[in-house]
Amino acid sequence: MSRVQIPLPAPKTKIIKNRTFHFPEEVSKIIDGIIGGWKRDLLLPLAKASFELAEIFHRGENFPLNIQTVLPYIYYFFPRTFSSTFFVLSSIEDVIRDIMHKKMNEKKDLIFVDLSAGVCSSSAAFIYLLDFMARENKSLKDLKIRLVVQDISDVALDFGLKILHQISKNVPFKFEFEKIVSDASRISIKKEIGENPDIAVLSFSLYDIFHTDIDGMIAWSDKVLKSISDYGIFVLIEPALKKRNSLFIMKIRNALRDYVVAPCTHYEDCPVLKIQDDWCHFGTKWVPPLSLSRGMNLIGGRVPEINFSYLILSKNKEFSRWVNFHRVVSHKLEEKGRIRFWTCSSSGKNLFQILKKNISDKNSDIEYVQSGDVVFIGSTKNRDNFYEFDENSEFKMISSLFSLKFFER
Repeated sequence: MSRVQIPLPAPKTKIIKNRTFHFPEEVSKIIDGIIGGWKRDLLLPLAKASFELAEIFHRGENFPLNIQTVLPYIYYFFPRTFSSTFFVLSSIEDVIRDIMHKKMNEKKDLIFVDLSAGVCSSSAAFIYLLDFMARENKSLKDLKIRLVVQDISDVALDFGLKILHQISKNVPFKFEFEKIVSDASRISIKKEIGENPDIAVLSFSLYDIFHTDIDGMIAWSDKVLKSISDYGIFVLIEPALKKRNSLFIMKIRNALRDYVVAPCTHYEDCPVLKIQDDWCHFGTKWVPPLSLSRGMNLIGGRVPEINFSYLILSKNKEFSRWVNFHRVVSHKLEEKGRIRFWTCSSSGKNLFQILKKNISDKNSDIEYVQSGDVVFIGSTKNRDNFYEFDENSEFKMISSLFSLKFFER
């Protein structure tokens, strides 16, 4: 399957060496309003209940989202799911912008569907991104957004819609919200929505829906992909769990490789699947909502980390996946006198190294490399088990999963 190759762009000029994401204060205030505030007598039982849900989740057990669990779930899980989805969607902001322009030219609404939405954290992340996009391109504000949320829990959707109405209040788009209470594994998207959606998202839900039925996941993902518009995208995001959720993502990717937009930069078998005890995932440092940090401190617990695996699919054959570039699949490993990092590309998963004395104008971007970056790598020397840069080796930052404009210095 041929794709359009994007020419090498100019390197990014504003690079933040240590990227730490600060969870949006305006979203934190909405969460605090939903859960009732962040005083100690409220946070203590809420933190205990939410941590119990986290323990259930990590044991691989499901729990229902009902009136007893929904507030602890919002308190603990919403910030992490919101942040993960926000970064994945922001990494393809140009693709989303193109879809929006197409809908405006056709004089049609953009349809966003949040599958197995729970408390609608993915929809909230999309709205938050739209606010940024509208500031940079005011013409987009004329587009109407039809936002459909689906879940088996009516209670969760009602709480989620409360959040969506508040977060969209000052975002300059026309929104229409719809909810579908149904089983995601049985949903017929075209029948229930009436049209082919342009953006479909499933976040942190594969295990809840299919448990370990990977064949079922692949068949369902293929069905969802076929139901979206010809230039639409289907986004799957899962927590970074090596033997469960991340494995699901990698196997779905292998089965549907011809449609993968990201994170892969090649069409070959997933090299990480061939490496025992390895898995494809990305993460960043963050400052969580104050109420979450405070509650976890009260019970001696840890706030969740932003670590996830993801997959973006599309039927649009003109999407480039940065073919011939490398995706950084580790954090920067900085030791005395050298910098190391792993990448994934058509040649497999490879370790790269540069001695700090060899950093030059041609490769200075390497000082700022982070998990999820797409990078251009010129000639390197093949050592026994790694590739080494010299002062004449080229290295350029091309694109970032964790978009730099959303980080504070």
